[in-house]
Amino acid sequence: MTKWIALLSLLIYLPVYGADDSTPKPAAPTFSTSLDFRLIERIAVQDGGRKKVFQTVAHEAIEELVGRPIFGGAPSITDKASGVKLGATELYLSIWQFPNYWTSQPLVLVAYGPLRVELGLNPQEKHFSVHEIMQSKRFLELASGAMALRHSNKEKELSDLQKEVEIVQQRLMIVQRIMQSDSTLALIPHPKQATGKWLSFTGYRKILLETDAKPYYLPEQFSALSTKLNSVLEAYSTRNTESFIKTTGDLQSTLRDLSPKIYPPVSDLEIEISYNTQRPFGWAWLCYLPAALLSFVALKYKGRGLYLTALGLFIAGLTLHVYGFTLRCLIAGRPPVSNMYESVVWVGFGAAAFGMIFELIYRRRYFMFCGSSAAFACLVLVDQMPVIMGNVNAPGFESQIKPLVPVLMSNYWLTIHVLTITLGYSAFMLTWFLGHVTLFSHLFRPGEKSEQHELHNFVYYAMQVGVLLLACGTILGGVWAYYSWGRFWGWDPKETWAFIALMCYLFVLHGRLAGWWGNFGLSVGAVICFQAVVMAWYGVNFVLGNGLHSYGSGAGGGAYVISAVLIDLVFTIAAVVRKRSYQSQA
Repeated sequence: MTKWIALLSLLIYLPVYGADDSTPKPAAPTFSTSLDFRLIERIAVQDGGRKKVFQTVAHEAIEELVGRPIFGGAPSITDKASGVKLGATELYLSIWQFPNYWTSQPLVLVAYGPLRVELGLNPQEKHFSVHEIMQSKRFLELASGAMALRHSNKEKELSDLQKEVEIVQQRLMIVQRIMQSDSTLALIPHPKQATGKWLSFTGYRKILLETDAKPYYLPEQFSALSTKLNSVLEAYSTRNTESFIKTTGDLQSTLRDLSPKIYPPVSDLEIEISYNTQRPFGWAWLCYLPAALLSFVALKYKGRGLYLTALGLFIAGLTLHVYGFTLRCLIAGRPPVSNMYESVVWVGFGAAAFGMIFELIYRRRYFMFCGSSAAFACLVLVDQMPVIMGNVNAPGFESQIKPLVPVLMSNYWLTIHVLTITLGYSAFMLTWFLGHVTLFSHLFRPGEKSEQHELHNFVYYAMQVGVLLLACGTILGGVWAYYSWGRFWGWDPKETWAFIALMCYLFVLHGRLAGWWGNFGLSVGAVICFQAVVMAWYGVNFVLGNGLHSYGSGAGGGAYVISAVLIDLVFTIAAVVRKRSYQSQA
């Protein structure tokens, strides 16, 4: 209740100036001179339960506000007054220093079309100013209604409009948080404790005013630090390039000198900068895409040069995939499989890795085509996932690196159980793609018996790997559950659907062994059974949204998933009908 009252009150009284900055702000920014943000982007901030670079803080805030994912590059928005395209760091600083200006600019994403119509906004636009949104009485009515339902524990009665209003509320809160960065940016490190709380400038100023409190540092130290921050902001506002570089360097070194043992090492900060700027996952799918296209062409044209080119691109994509995972693991200090975003990237990697292994064994191009296609699909999906699957109840996109929830704190079991079971999903995704290639052959090349026989065997091999990994992962999950919750099995939705998915594939495999159906039925099962994996992987969190595993839940994406499943079923039915038609004609 407290959370939602605070949220609504902050929306109603959204300030147009920084809360603790008494210095008058210029009316509007100018972007005539470009500034070097490399030093200020490397300043450490304690945010979201970990220490991160200011570049990440700015990117995450603008990403949530504007709705453009960091995956495809630095989020940016064009200032309509000047026509200048602003990056995340530039935009963050500008909102901080020129709040009056930006409250009237189209910053806030309202992605849901019916909500734009309901609020009386231009349905052709997607970004609106704070003033435009807050002037809508209907917006406040919907926000109040959503708050009342949550207070009454009736979240399931929330309408689609109310859910979308909550998302817009969060974005308005982000605008306010940026404007009040004096209060929200925890830049001052704890003097002794590595896990101690860092303070914002406003927070430290409050401690100094408390006579009984013991401040982290001496008043004169804080005064010097405050002066340096004001110098940085002044240099930014006046677009003084030389002064901006000098003052940001002074601020960074002063913050580090306050607590050199607690402040993150330069190497750690550079790792996160590399991850943000190099975008290894983005470059990976740019390699996977031509690899998939060339390997598809190589299925018909057997030239060695074509095959080696496709294989080289496939290896390059896989190498970049591994590099991205390595950087993310170093930043987070854990395996990157704690939410849907990370698991999709990991499953895509597993499908590519299994495709590479099988391809090097059989050299038949099918595995390379399916493995690179699966990895490409996963990485393109996570490109759009922040917008499609943002979590209403836990602000922040899935792509952000966050600390683990308590149940996942055991890195050993997180590594063993989660990686194993999601590798099972990877093998099944590869099987799913191989199944589609097989059904495609039956649909459009029904007479190619030798090709289809070979594909059936490949589907069988990949499915066996998936069954083995999913079974082991499920058993290991029971062991972890015993240590975490005191029982091996409790029919939690995630446990239940993992078991259902495993039984589906075992049923298909044993049906083939028992002679209930042949190789074609196996391939049909490879496509249909993947829907059980989708339910265990996506549906439990995003459809059911409850249970002990609901820490990965979110909102949105249901329509896309349902549409994909229906299209898949239509394709499968068409292949079955074509198969029977061809058999009857023969």
